[in-house]
Amino acid sequence: MFQSKLGACSLRNPSPLGFFRQFLVEQDGEHKDHFDLKKRAIMPVTDAGRLLALHYQIININNTAERFEKLAELMPEDQELYYSCAYASKALLKFRTKHGLRHHNSGRFIALAELSKEEKMKLKRCFKAVAKVQELVKLKFNLKNFI
Repeated sequence: MFQSKLGACSLRNPSPLGFFRQFLVEQDGEHKDHFDLKKRAIMPVTDAGRLLALHYQIININNTAERFEKLAELMPEDQELYYSCAYASKALLKFRTKHGLRHHNSGRFIALAELSKEEKMKLKRCFKAVAKVQELVKLKFNLKNFI
């Protein structure tokens, strides 16, 4: 029951791409028309990693990428997905850090107009891993009412 509730929480922020593969940006407020990297990408992959680590009783690993790498070792049938999630976790944090340093802020909100085509493509590849791991969580924990 606890893991199902935690799984439901991990699905609160769906894949950060819309139906036509466009970025889902903030609709209002201070960060209107900016992409929330933390809420839409980093948190979903981190929450899924925590949930799966808890489910498979992986202890003493506090890093999301390392959790997914351990899951890849333990679950060879989903190894490709877990390695892509580990990569996505590292890439997203690197992306946030780079943009935070460039703009002297946390790097959480990204102005899409400032991104190169290559950066957008890299983010979209990371988002595929987010969507796939959320689908795995949905199926594994029988959360049909989400996503």
